Amino acid sequence: MGNDIGKGANRMAIAAMANVTQFEKRELLALQRKFSDLAAREGNPHTITRSEFRESLEAVGVTESDTEILDRLFTMFDKTGDDQVNFREFVVGISPLITGDVVSKLNFSFELYDLDGTGQIRPNEMSFILSSMNATASYFGDPVMTSDQIESLVDDIFKTADSSGTGTLSYSEYMTAVAEHPVLVASSQEPEASGTGRASE
Repeated sequence: MGNDIGKGANRMAIAAMANVTQFEKRELLALQRKFSDLAAREGNPHTITRSEFRESLEAVGVTESDTEILDRLFTMFDKTGDDQVNFREFVVGISPLITGDVVSKLNFSFELYDLDGTGQIRPNEMSFILSSMNATASYFGDPVMTSDQIESLVDDIFKTADSSGTGTLSYSEYMTAVAEHPVLVASSQEPEASGTGRASE
């Protein structure tokens, strides 16, 4: 019974999270480009300051209500309290907020992380993606996985999906693996599914 309640709460939180903002993929891609440009300009290719972050949001034209939410998420991702974040972690973390179904969100998270365009993902990169998304979900009250659970999930996915034994997953292997894995499917239901009665399964 407790499990059923957890599943229902999880789906409701995902639905709430997706409905709080109205991000589109193009806006997040524009933010990523702006963050990357600013980070390179300042000489640190991986981090941006809060002022650079706000400059980027304004340049991209993010709405005031979404800006307020993103500013709070910036604070959450600022683990050291120095008003700087790893912009890649931030962008991947907020990718579930874009409009679209779970497959498109996971697809987008892969695109955002694969900055060098190799089309391959390693276990540590998948852990990074899931941990970043997990952090954002926790902000919205979603029950989250522990770091051990994430590592176990990643190990399971790679054991199942890395049929070639290369230690990496191609884009298609990644998408198939995460879209079919029961833990990820349950924790990433699209908002429309939350009102269909499935939450009481």
